[in-house]
Amino acid sequence: MAQLGAELQRLETTRIAVVTTRSLLSALDRLPAKPVATILISQHAPMSQIDAGVEETSSARADGIVSFGGGSAIDAAKIISVRLADGGGRALPHIAIPTTLSAAELAAGAGYTTEAGDKAGMRDARLLVETVIYDAELTLATPMQLWLSTGIRALDHAVEGYLAVGEHPFNDVMALEAIRRLFSSLPRAKAVPDDVAVRTENQLAAWFSFTLPGASASGLSHMMGKQIGARYGIPHGVTSCLLLPHVMRYMARQMPDRMAILSEAMGGDAPDRVRELIGSLGLPQHIATYGIGESELRRAAGELAGKYPAEDLLAIYLAAV
Repeated sequence: MAQLGAELQRLETTRIAVVTTRSLLSALDRLPAKPVATILISQHAPMSQIDAGVEETSSARADGIVSFGGGSAIDAAKIISVRLADGGGRALPHIAIPTTLSAAELAAGAGYTTEAGDKAGMRDARLLVETVIYDAELTLATPMQLWLSTGIRALDHAVEGYLAVGEHPFNDVMALEAIRRLFSSLPRAKAVPDDVAVRTENQLAAWFSFTLPGASASGLSHMMGKQIGARYGIPHGVTSCLLLPHVMRYMARQMPDRMAILSEAMGGDAPDRVRELIGSLGLPQHIATYGIGESELRRAAGELAGKYPAEDLLAIYLAAV
């Protein structure tokens, strides 16, 4: 965390609130400054925990926020920072130190879970973090399945950004490079878990994957994953593992030319190559593993229907069972 002290000094932040997860508490002694508040956030960022974090951060008179963890901790910190904006509307300075490959630190949006257990989100330019610090050494404690599954989430960002409607040449170049790097580096991360250089390659690929954040985050795989993720306790990265190959197979019929380029980048039929990569990493591939059946999937498809027909969405879900 060597860079963190310099950033705090640059931002003239002396009283920090740390937003993290219980599993990372033991690493907080590496912070250059003792936090005045520590907010713990669990999977899918429940709004009740965010509300408590707003109160705790305010009571502690924190003048900056450091998020340390994956997407849930980072998204929660974003929302807290905006809800504690000063009289001029400026959010509290927020420095993100990601420990997964979800790329939440790069988005001007934040997801959370309602009291009913549904996934919701907000968008606000002020949600963009002030600074992102990528430090591969700090990711070594991240469980391998979480690291690799969020790597598939990054692959999902790249694919859905590349398939977005419209012209986006810069993103196209970055997305294809992210795909190549993820296919190359994720298997090596699994083979050599403590290789910091490989972890850094993973982080660079995740960064490259998210240069069209709005389109990526609203892509079909993402939306279908959100529909079942929070409700049934499935992590974001895992929903991408379950759904991405099947969404790609569906989208191949709608955008064959774009999918052909993805296939070239992946070295074979793109949906099959993604499915094979997920399998080789030992990641979940079947929705049934999470106790979800056709009736639950029919409900999810019906609620999500609009741009895509409910029967098409149900077919994708069932293909992933």
